[in-house]
Amino acid sequence: MGSENHITEDTIRAKTTEKSFGRGVDYLDWGMVERVTQRGNRLFAEVQGSECEAYRIGVTLQDDDFKAACTCPYDWGGYCKHIVAALLTFVRDDFWVDSRAPIEVLLSELNAADLKALIIRIVDENPNIADVIDSFCGGPESPSEH
Repeated sequence: MGSENHITEDTIRAKTTEKSFGRGVDYLDWGMVERVTQRGNRLFAEVQGSECEAYRIGVTLQDDDFKAACTCPYDWGGYCKHIVAALLTFVRDDFWVDSRAPIEVLLSELNAADLKALIIRIVDENPNIADVIDSFCGGPESPSEH
């Protein structure tokens, strides 16, 4: 898993502040990374933070680079400590990374009716996804445009 890409600790460090990187190392050492799942070139992780509920991380691996997002409120430059901890888990010891089928593979096995049912279920559980669907389908981007 970790060996199939070219992400290194230096790659991670280059996209974070020194403080975030150090705190990410601490979070990894303290066992704050609850789960890391690889699905093709995507990683999904849950990392404990200051809130009761773990923060969710999504990473797209791109050869020797990556793009990432976290549900935490961090906005002070570079990636947050939660992303660092999740990526270090992937890079240092992929034994802890659960490998599963890529989402694209799972979706390719569904027929149109099942895809629609899945999307409706996702929208029911995450109403903001309806705006993403509107945008993707060329619909209005916000309610104020009506």
